[in-house]
Amino acid sequence: MKQISTISFIGSGNVATHLALAVKAAGFEVKDVFSLHKNHADILAAKVEARAVGSLAELQRDTDLYLLAVPDKIIDPIVRTFHYVEGIVAHTSGITPMETLQKTARYGVFYPLQTFSKEKEPDISKVPFCIEGNSPDVLQSLSDLAANLSDVVYEINSDQRKYLHLAAVLVNNYTNYLYRMAFDILDAKQMDTSLLIPLIEETFAKIREMHPDKAQTGPARRKDLPTIEKHLSLLEEFPQYKELYTLFAEQIIKKYHEQL
Repeated sequence: MKQISTISFIGSGNVATHLALAVKAAGFEVKDVFSLHKNHADILAAKVEARAVGSLAELQRDTDLYLLAVPDKIIDPIVRTFHYVEGIVAHTSGITPMETLQKTARYGVFYPLQTFSKEKEPDISKVPFCIEGNSPDVLQSLSDLAANLSDVVYEINSDQRKYLHLAAVLVNNYTNYLYRMAFDILDAKQMDTSLLIPLIEETFAKIREMHPDKAQTGPARRKDLPTIEKHLSLLEEFPQYKELYTLFAEQIIKKYHEQL
């Protein structure tokens, strides 16, 4: 089994940027960076001492791993051009099945379970990497690469991964939108949003120690209808958020007070 030592990135967005920087720092060679926007490829390639290319046909054919860090909808069209490569072709998607890559000979999934923003550098060593491969050799090669980047590596199949991705969207993307709602309300009333930070931190800390079912508190958990009505009245000023508040309250009451 040949170890991965060279990697080419297809994509230059948040995921590609952080992974390219991480593999470069870990001693791997980044050979090419491709992007539909050549200027974006130029920027990332310069950071990792790689070659920027504006066409998939320009990718060097002797790379050990071609890592697709691109939007889900363009994975399949891109893979159709990869019939000539001998290296592993892997994507970083949470929701796309591994079988989408089956037009290539050796393929897999290299999914980092983390939110990536260019403005903030994550600690890659703590990011869970979820690995899948179409053969034991591919699985081992991708697992070894992940182990060079992170202390947390799992073998996760495509069916499991799609549910993991769903759960990740709930706890990250949707939770962040709730933060946005709360910040909008306080901003509108000229209040310091940092007042909420200790509460957010304690909410997160509880999850490390107890199941969310036991950590649930608040007026809906108590079925405190007068307080909920007061909140809904206040939300007349923020109609775009009222429906979501109502939905959450109804679901929590149903969960904990079904017998009433």
